[in-house]
Amino acid sequence: MLPTELNTDLQYFGSISFIKQLLQTNKVYYNVDQVYTKMSFKNRMVIGTAQGPLHLSIPIIGGRDQKIPMKEIKIAYHIPWMEQHYKSIVSNYRRSPFFEYYHHEIKEIYASQPVYLYQFLININEWVRKQIKGKWEITLQEPLNSNYQAEQWVPKNYNQISNPIIYQQVFEEKTGFMPNLSILDILFCCGGKHANTLLLAP
Repeated sequence: MLPTELNTDLQYFGSISFIKQLLQTNKVYYNVDQVYTKMSFKNRMVIGTAQGPLHLSIPIIGGRDQKIPMKEIKIAYHIPWMEQHYKSIVSNYRRSPFFEYYHHEIKEIYASQPVYLYQFLININEWVRKQIKGKWEITLQEPLNSNYQAEQWVPKNYNQISNPIIYQQVFEEKTGFMPNLSILDILFCCGGKHANTLLLAP
């Protein structure tokens, strides 16, 4: 059984396995003083396309190699990545059953343009939690008696998860099933109520 408290990072429209973990957690400790690390889902997500998985990354000011606290990482807006990411979401999910239900709010999230990456991740987390009826709460500090737990599934190995949650995907007949994509994939394909049921299943 997963812990009732979790000390970890937040993700950019997190992977299905990560959101499943949050859904079974009461309190999430998100330490914004933790040093930023690259090669994670903090600024990346993976969506499904007719050509297979597509990795989308949020550019940050100063590049991904800097060793500064997460609370100091600023989003770069000198390139129109928000429009590009939203366009990719629309082009690949507009035929999904629940696209019309979610895409307007997602467009608003991209239009918000917060200065810091952690602020954007918190906004996304709140939106995702609402859609799947999650009950976890976020505390922006290091807990006294809980060890930091990095998500084991990262952009280089996310699809190697065993026993992934299975559901009908938009391009499954062409690409085969793509496991552990962004939570957006299961929301667009199944809707929040069914996604909640799938995520809470043993």
